[in-house]
Amino acid sequence: MGELQKNAVDSIELGGIVTLRDRLIELQGQGRKVFRLESGDPSFDVPPHVIEAIDKALADGHTHYTAGAGIKPFREAIYNKVREANRIPLSGPEQVLVTNGAMHALYVAFRSLCSPGDEVLMPDPTWTETADNVTLSGGVAVRVPLDASTGYRYRADAIAKCITPRTRAIVINSPHNPTGGVCTREEIAAIVELASRHGIYVLSDEAYEHVLFDGREHVSPASLGYDRVLSVFSFSKSYAMSGLRLGYVTTTDAALLQRMTKLLRCTINGVNSATQYGGVAALTGPQDATRAMAAEYQRRRDALWQGLQSAKLLHPFKPEGAFYLWARIDDAWPGFDGKRDGWAMTRFLIEETGVGSAPGEVFGPCGAGHVRFAFSCSTEQVVEGAKLLARALG
Repeated sequence: MGELQKNAVDSIELGGIVTLRDRLIELQGQGRKVFRLESGDPSFDVPPHVIEAIDKALADGHTHYTAGAGIKPFREAIYNKVREANRIPLSGPEQVLVTNGAMHALYVAFRSLCSPGDEVLMPDPTWTETADNVTLSGGVAVRVPLDASTGYRYRADAIAKCITPRTRAIVINSPHNPTGGVCTREEIAAIVELASRHGIYVLSDEAYEHVLFDGREHVSPASLGYDRVLSVFSFSKSYAMSGLRLGYVTTTDAALLQRMTKLLRCTINGVNSATQYGGVAALTGPQDATRAMAAEYQRRRDALWQGLQSAKLLHPFKPEGAFYLWARIDDAWPGFDGKRDGWAMTRFLIEETGVGSAPGEVFGPCGAGHVRFAFSCSTEQVVEGAKLLARALG
């Protein structure tokens, strides 16, 4: 009678990358030099003017409950930013909701969108928590395969084949985690047109909007004239504020705004008050740090890409954005501990070189036989790690 019954949470993994991180930390404690290319945590410090704004908020006594959807100056700053920079036609700050990081924004968005059995289409591979949050919301994650033969492009024609009467939404994540692909304006417009034709929603995860390489353009789907779009943003990547847990979601859909506002009350009852003042400073202050970080990420990408040209047992995809490099394991690799999958490669690299990575399998079925390297750690670690990879896999 008192036993727990099966729950949707039971289908969620604790997180494979966490176990790899723990192993790297263990090796480091034993005196080994390790290279933290397994997880996407920016190595940079929070911009000084953001820290000053948070300190001032604390000194001014802004340490109490706030409005559940966010403080007024922060929502106004976000509204101005998405209108001007992303060209999203919001009518006012009331169409902005502040969340405890972009992951929380995904949770409240999917929980508001999905009824039991509703299907959400997303690229495969994809960031693990995207699919997990659909599952937790009672929905079904439907994966649209990406593969090397098409440059891991996320295309409307492939998505169209997966649409059924139960399809509720299409996820767009550009720049993309884990492949580093960036959708062109034409590709995004085709996906938005497809969604419009079927009357389904688009959820756009734009966490890496500022991490673009070689002069590429970021396009927000909500700027293209379709009103059934939810746009999710993060301060973790653009402003190196990953530990401060700050994000937001925007939409013009009144019913979804009401649902998500209720969920904010029931899940967090408002984001950290002082951090929100830091968010105001991040958006309204100088953007030099954001541009400098993007430039440094490109230097890191180039160093890692160049190093892997000598790693004959990996076939890398050159990232167009975000700070991840996706690589397919060559069939000639003999394996490790009797296995030849992404987990085996990841463990081999940790034990033999101290270089961290993430097995492709954690990102979905199409990730099998791949690994992902994050070049968000220091430039020194990326450069030295690339040399070690070239030697170990040459």
